[in-house]
Amino acid sequence: MKVAFYAPVKPPDHHIPSGDRLIGQNLIKALETGGASVEIASRFIAYSKRESNDILIEKKRAALDEANNVLGRISKDPPDLFLTYHPYCKAPDWIGPHVASALQIPYVTIEAAHTGQGFENGGDRWKNWRHEAQTEFSKADLHLCFKPTDKDYLLKAFGPQAPVDDLPIFIDAAEDKKDLSVCHPSHWRPNVPVIFTAAMMRPGKKTENFRIISQALKPLQALNWNLIVAGSGPEEEKVREFFSKFSQDRILFAGGLEHDEVLAHLSKADVFFWPGLKEPIGMVYLEAQTQGVPVIASKSMGVPLVVKHGISGLLSPEGDTKALSENLAALLSHPVLRRDLAKSAKDYVQTHHSLEAASKVLMKKLRKVAASHN
Repeated sequence: MKVAFYAPVKPPDHHIPSGDRLIGQNLIKALETGGASVEIASRFIAYSKRESNDILIEKKRAALDEANNVLGRISKDPPDLFLTYHPYCKAPDWIGPHVASALQIPYVTIEAAHTGQGFENGGDRWKNWRHEAQTEFSKADLHLCFKPTDKDYLLKAFGPQAPVDDLPIFIDAAEDKKDLSVCHPSHWRPNVPVIFTAAMMRPGKKTENFRIISQALKPLQALNWNLIVAGSGPEEEKVREFFSKFSQDRILFAGGLEHDEVLAHLSKADVFFWPGLKEPIGMVYLEAQTQGVPVIASKSMGVPLVVKHGISGLLSPEGDTKALSENLAALLSHPVLRRDLAKSAKDYVQTHHSLEAASKVLMKKLRKVAASHN
């Protein structure tokens, strides 16, 4: 099977790391593991940070021009289907439906989503963008959903007969990693638990998550722990201020790290702590667990889909910073608990979220829709 792949938020070979990029890369690996030949159909970025109608008009015009370019390039040897990952209101897919219709091949989406952003004072700032996104992915022959919330949204939007199905969230747990050495500060004593956290330091929920971390650590200053904060961005000064009241001897700001460097730090950490406020999925949770690192997080949105409470980490009610702090204290104070969760975390990901298992599910569904389209 030959698959044309497109990600309107960010192409899978984009230079800036993110969860979207990682999922896109893993989807391509899953397709290839299942025997598919994959071509990135386009690297056009439809995503917009602003909801201006002028931007919408220009984006759509450019996207349709790109769709014609794609057709000119692939029509002589067309794919068996067109697969788009993560179209939503801030990143409509104008390319996939256009190309699939012209070539008379199936159009499939993965994680076609609805965002809760933009609703203020009874209005919807992204209304026109949302309409464009829904109009385009309503043309899909199949929607594959990682999250129950996305599935419910699509069924509500397009009716109970909409072609909607499930796909497990997965990660390439066996991926070859670079052997990168990580050195902790020389004054950090051995056997003191190392907490690791990482994210882009940008306005909004990312910065708010860092604030929550600092609040959760305040009552735990009498315990032994060291903290590594990885990430950079426009809000870095504010994030550093959150942790300014702590002894700086126990905190390392690692700056922006490459993906392999994040994994190297995780491999030497004892706890991964990211509250996960409004986290759609959170691939970094799976990455932590594959490294045998238990997770501290909240039961927010997609987090419970990838972290199993009591098996691969400890989850607390969303917005309950005290509960986050108590769960973290439990892991910091009980090395046996950390060790047990570390082992079960690796087993949990391999059993429930491996690339190999997801590849079989994905290819079975794609072959079925391709066969029914002929």
